[in-house]
Amino acid sequence: MFIKNTTLFGASLFSLPLLMTLSSCKSSSSSEKVLKNQAVSAFNRFKSVWNFKDFWKRGNTFDACLVFVDALQNQWPDDSEIIEIQKEVEDMLKENLEFFHSYDSGKLWADDFGWWGLMALNARKHLLKIGNIELANAYLKLSTDLCWEYKKKTAYDNSDEGFPVLHGCRNGDANGESKGVKNTVTNVLLFLLSSRIYRCLSEEGIANGDKYLDMAYKQWVWFDEWFNLKDFEYLKKLDAEGVLVQERPMAFIEGSTYIEKIHPPWAEGWIWSGDQGMLVASLTDMLAIADDLDAYLKRTNINPNFDSGTFKSKINNLIENLAKGIQNGLIANVDGIMREAPCYSSFGPEHGRDYLAGRGIMVRYLAQDEIKKHLDIDLTDNISKTFEAIWNTRDIATNQFKPEFTAIENDKLYIEQFTQLWGLADDVYQWNLDKMKEKNKNGVCQSIGLDFLGATIRSLKEE
Repeated sequence: MFIKNTTLFGASLFSLPLLMTLSSCKSSSSSEKVLKNQAVSAFNRFKSVWNFKDFWKRGNTFDACLVFVDALQNQWPDDSEIIEIQKEVEDMLKENLEFFHSYDSGKLWADDFGWWGLMALNARKHLLKIGNIELANAYLKLSTDLCWEYKKKTAYDNSDEGFPVLHGCRNGDANGESKGVKNTVTNVLLFLLSSRIYRCLSEEGIANGDKYLDMAYKQWVWFDEWFNLKDFEYLKKLDAEGVLVQERPMAFIEGSTYIEKIHPPWAEGWIWSGDQGMLVASLTDMLAIADDLDAYLKRTNINPNFDSGTFKSKINNLIENLAKGIQNGLIANVDGIMREAPCYSSFGPEHGRDYLAGRGIMVRYLAQDEIKKHLDIDLTDNISKTFEAIWNTRDIATNQFKPEFTAIENDKLYIEQFTQLWGLADDVYQWNLDKMKEKNKNGVCQSIGLDFLGATIRSLKEE
């Protein structure tokens, strides 16, 4: 968040007669033409930076690509350039599957499998659309038999030793040599992966989905029990409407198993944008499968007193409060641009390279039609303003997006805003990516732009 917006398209990439930004387009047709040209250019740059060697980041960046390309296909299904992009993504998915199997799975971490499992489900949707059934089935198998099973067998805590909340998912390695911590990102990944696999199997009429429904419910219970423990503020209220979930539940009390401050280094008040989007997505899934869950819990006698009406009401209320928290806490009043919360744990040299993608992950989910209708807020203008900032600060020669795309004077005002709402903040304006390889950085930054551009394209359907 350090670069001033001074390059209003520079020497226009598209040779348009007038320099235009999205916000200055006078008609939906001109806006659509600009967006399509931007989309093709952004994807062409992604092709040159996507195949870097960093396991979880590559899975996540390609998930961004798949959701982005889905938005292109929905908007321009018969466009020859978009059809060509669909074919190119098919070839990239073949290469990605080989990349996944080139790794020793035992040395990977629980969250790695979450990112790849979610990407694999979107890969399946893409491949089914273009008729590659064999590769689509391979990606489903990757999501269920490899990613989900690893998380369940080695990361989920089946013991009765957790306090003050039982169970949950640790971010340990697949070999089981390191247990890791029960942070938010690892738990919400298992939550969302379980609900999304269940929905995928149900929609396709594939049997044996109960174990995924069961795990989604268990993860809901873990989050819900934490949220009910108000003293620990895992779900913390802002000094305005809304709540945000912190990046790790902590309980500094006698006997607590939630006191670990490392892996990665924790600091008080730490929140991450990616968690917010994935939690909202998980909760939206639970609304969609609530009736199935009701039947399952009563059939198995796990919770015969489960009331789906009360459950849906609670979920809806939680989604609305999280949406208000995102609107008030992660969007700057000064310019309407969506930001990462100013937490050193996210920006710092230890793990800045891991948390960089959060803004893209958040909007990737919030912009989905099914999720938007539950938010009770409209983020369309904020998303388009954020993409405009990303586009205007790109490297014009390559169309490479950058990690920082807002003005420092506005960042300072945002930090003041966040401090007032949250109670504390760090004076951070720039991502410390010294430990990140250049190609990896370019791939992640490009994926953030694809997430916001895809979300902006989806809004065209509403005009």
